[in-house]
Amino acid sequence: MNLNTKGLLPEHMEHRGKLTLKENLKIVENILEQRKIPEVGIDEEHIKLLLRLLSFMDTDKDPNVIQIGEREARVYTKLQRESVFDFCHGVGRSGNLTDPQPKAPGASAMYKLTNKILESFLKVLGLKVNAIATPVATGMSLALCLSASRKKYGSNVVIYPYASHKSPIKATSFIGMRMRLVETVLDGHIVKVDVGEIEDAIKREIKDKNNPVVLSTLTFFPPRKSDDVVEISKVCDEYEIPHVINGAYAIQNFYYIDKLKKALKYRVDAVVSSSDKNLFTPIGGGIVYTKDEEFLKEISLTYPGRASSNPVVNILISLLAIGSKNYISLMKQQKECKKLLDDLLEDLARKKGEILLQVENPISSCITTKKDPLDVAGKLYNLRITGPRGVRKNDHFGTCYLKEYPYNYIVVNSAIGVKKEDIYLVVEKLNSVL
Repeated sequence: MNLNTKGLLPEHMEHRGKLTLKENLKIVENILEQRKIPEVGIDEEHIKLLLRLLSFMDTDKDPNVIQIGEREARVYTKLQRESVFDFCHGVGRSGNLTDPQPKAPGASAMYKLTNKILESFLKVLGLKVNAIATPVATGMSLALCLSASRKKYGSNVVIYPYASHKSPIKATSFIGMRMRLVETVLDGHIVKVDVGEIEDAIKREIKDKNNPVVLSTLTFFPPRKSDDVVEISKVCDEYEIPHVINGAYAIQNFYYIDKLKKALKYRVDAVVSSSDKNLFTPIGGGIVYTKDEEFLKEISLTYPGRASSNPVVNILISLLAIGSKNYISLMKQQKECKKLLDDLLEDLARKKGEILLQVENPISSCITTKKDPLDVAGKLYNLRITGPRGVRKNDHFGTCYLKEYPYNYIVVNSAIGVKKEDIYLVVEKLNSVL
């Protein structure tokens, strides 16, 4: 950027000022040139500068523009502009989420940059995949993936190893596909689905001349165990069946990432994760990633119309602000907090005559309660503790088990961003309630 300040300052001061300006602009230039997540996070002022420069490329910022269309980013208040970081034209074009928008060169560049940085971030975590940020949360992102499977492979039935999560069930209903549930079984304290039963469901649907797609679950509340996505991927590969994985909060823990790395060697058409659960954004954005670049393109084609730029910008802001080094540090803290949580709950269970359930989950823990778990959860809420879930043993939806579970229990989470002092306090409050 060549600013003419000649004659406004003494020459030595002009030179010094331009040097400072150049160094500040260099930070923004490096982001645009390198197109990968910075190792060390960038401060908010430089992120604002980047967003402002890109948004000034959109046609609604042209001081001499003549706007006569029905969509001209006409915004009534400055507050509304600020709410979308001035990317008022949104992203995408009708019929393709990732297509450049002629009226929004800046927003189009911002979206492309976000996806490049997102891919570099996933690569740092060991996932060499293609990725897009979606302007919708996990459930609707799953709907986009299933819709793409229907279009590309003629899928007409979703095989769903049962997890009592409304979003995937509603996503399937939303796009008008039939869902075939695969029953859960009890294995010790764990609720799981046998891969053999999934394979049998695939065989039956194929025999009935249907084209199934498997929607597996990698991350969920215990005692429901993660689906064996590696073995499911092998089965889907063998039968040439598309496979979508719901990994809502999979990015924040290497336990899940390692499973994904192994599964991606076989048949995984798409993985969906949440931006708010993993990247500290407001709710509303999703992350879709896969090694199948063609299928990712098909997913982008399923989105109807243009989309709000807000969820995409929030993903970009988080990636730039956190940086890869700090994110890895946050992952380590999450793991430490989970161990602390389990140790404290084990002590609490021993004191109260309860059981810390063995549920094989790197994020959440379960402790039994002889009291009404809904009452316990309600009291925790009134004590200003948010997050714990109380589940009665006959609550089939809550336990993911289509028969009665052996215990009433409380689920306590230790997700990324939780601090050790939070863990101490929640167990202290739980002790007082139990």
